[in-house]
Amino acid sequence: MSNESFKEDLDNKIIIMTPSSDNVAVAKQDINCRELIRLTTDEFKVLSFVKKAQRLAIRDIKKGEFLKQYGYSFGMSKGISKGEIISVNNTLNIVPEISMGKYKEPPETKYDELYTKKIFKGYFRENGMVGTRNYYLVIPTSMCANDTAIQIARIFEDEKQSLRKSSAFDGVLAIPHTEGCGCDSGVQIDRLLLILKGYVVHPNVGGCLLLDLGCEQTNYERVAAYMGDLTSQNIKPIDWITIENIGGVEAAREKARGIISSRLPAVMDIKRKPCPLGELIVGTECGASDSFSGITANPLIGNVVDKVIHGKGSAILSEMPEMVGTLEMLLPRFRSLEIAEKFISAMDWYVNFAKKLGLTLEANLVPKNIEGGLINNYIKSLGAVLKGGTTAIEDVVDYGERVKRRGLTIMQGPGGDPESVTGIVASGANIICFSTGQGTPGGSVICPVVKVATNNEVFNKLSRDIDFNAGRMLTEPASFEALAEELLELVIKVASGQETAAERLGQRQFQIWTAGKLSL
Repeated sequence: MSNESFKEDLDNKIIIMTPSSDNVAVAKQDINCRELIRLTTDEFKVLSFVKKAQRLAIRDIKKGEFLKQYGYSFGMSKGISKGEIISVNNTLNIVPEISMGKYKEPPETKYDELYTKKIFKGYFRENGMVGTRNYYLVIPTSMCANDTAIQIARIFEDEKQSLRKSSAFDGVLAIPHTEGCGCDSGVQIDRLLLILKGYVVHPNVGGCLLLDLGCEQTNYERVAAYMGDLTSQNIKPIDWITIENIGGVEAAREKARGIISSRLPAVMDIKRKPCPLGELIVGTECGASDSFSGITANPLIGNVVDKVIHGKGSAILSEMPEMVGTLEMLLPRFRSLEIAEKFISAMDWYVNFAKKLGLTLEANLVPKNIEGGLINNYIKSLGAVLKGGTTAIEDVVDYGERVKRRGLTIMQGPGGDPESVTGIVASGANIICFSTGQGTPGGSVICPVVKVATNNEVFNKLSRDIDFNAGRMLTEPASFEALAEELLELVIKVASGQETAAERLGQRQFQIWTAGKLSL
């Protein structure tokens, strides 16, 4: 990715992200027809009314020439004049073919003492991981046990305030879902087991009660065999109840009350301690993107990701449908050719699965994206991957698979926020940075989610739902680096216990991506 900072015209009407190569700019404001745009070396008049966030050509773009923003291609021109709006009518959804023969291994990631010395206050767990929250989870192993799990967690709702007098405890929660029975016993069950194990061992979970009905595919025998010897490892209190064996729902609720009440003192007997920044695994997500997502919020999140990684930490970039067409941008960053090929295979799986259903990934571009100035998937993707920063991509993993290497990992997964975030957390993220151009309020059941607005309008409209306003980049003199440092400090405060807007509002989404479902 380019290290250039974006430039504005002399009158601050447009933004050019990579001045040395871009032939397209984004309008910062509404621009009237025939209004003059003054650049440092040129000037031109716009050829029609340009709405804020729309793209326009800053030079003539010949037929067959690629359109470029952020220094990379996102479409092909049908013949566009300087000052003309970029639209679906004058472009083709074509990007260059990328040769793997051009691959060169990136340099090793360098650590920076400025960030290796930064700390947050977290929970050290027996398995060596560090949590940013401390929950007790009631986990139904199938949808057949959902309601009972919810009822068990509600037993402790009335006691929540007294329980939370301990600053080291965040509550008893259930994670109902739609999986576990009434399906093929193969990949769909395997995925459920992977996600549930990711939440059982997650460092934000201090203890858990697994609840099965008894006759489903994911009953005690199957799940316990998959979980292995977690209980004998004594990493945290892990208990089981089988509803059919114990005498039904009422008996299960009463038994659960006793188990959880006996376990909570141990779960709460933990204190936050200083932890190096390198113990953070930052998940990244974007929802309801607009043209400014790739200009403000996503680059800021990407810069925070870089800082965490330079402090020996890790990050997860996902949403494969929002990486379509980005190989030109990402190829120089893969740690090895093998990892690049894993990425291509993951993308090919998505594209081919859509084809089998007679569909394409273009459905990931929703009407609000288009209204916000994103004319195709490619330009949306280029802006989306910026939240993964600029460091080397160390690995590509499956949905919900544990992160195995420090640095940036790409996780196979959908673009839909609840499913994507659920997988990212199962992979190990203990905090999430989430950009939004329209104000998506969703959170995560066990992981703090820092919401970052891309523009002032959505922040002002939904300030109680959002934690950070990246739209200030467009209107205030604060530098990009200053805002990035401010966002990093907010991430550290949240990792140390400061409540996010999503947590305050009870936004605790948990939705597993059903294997065999084309989620975009």
